[in-house]
Amino acid sequence: MTDLSVLVFTGVILALIAIYAIRLRVVPMPSLAAARAEIISYIPTDTQTVTDFGSGWGDLAIDIARHRPDIAVTGIELSPVPYAISRMRAMLAAKPNLTLIRADFRKIDHEPGDVVVCFLDPRVMGDVGDVLDQKMRAGGIVISRAFAIPGWQAFGEVPMKSGSDILYLYRVGKHKAEA
Repeated sequence: MTDLSVLVFTGVILALIAIYAIRLRVVPMPSLAAARAEIISYIPTDTQTVTDFGSGWGDLAIDIARHRPDIAVTGIELSPVPYAISRMRAMLAAKPNLTLIRADFRKIDHEPGDVVVCFLDPRVMGDVGDVLDQKMRAGGIVISRAFAIPGWQAFGEVPMKSGSDILYLYRVGKHKAEA
């Protein structure tokens, strides 16, 4: 590759990231290992399936699959560059319990399963709540890092030891104030 082709390739990658960040109103952010471990510790032991809405670079989905081989993990990411990188990382990790999907979590028929984890921009958290109201079974757990779901009542708001964020913990079916 010539220097010019490397610059063009890098420019295209950065442009894709910027375009999708503007379109989705979300910049994909990696999670530090300590934060991932903390989130994983809140996944109940009897969990069979976990879905990561906005799985980005794959950090959390891959770590859940690695630390909990008993769980079927699905990561959903729409932005093409983080998705492609997460796919490469998943191939290297070789975790048979991990599936990554390039899609908009608002538009797929995927059953969210027992637990949904997310670390998304607050402007899309209302969409998260709407999707889970429609698709998630009563009793399911939602773990949201840093941002609350509007109109939902958390059963726990836990300050993270690994940083200044809060984990919002919800139980579907008991997440509305009147429920």
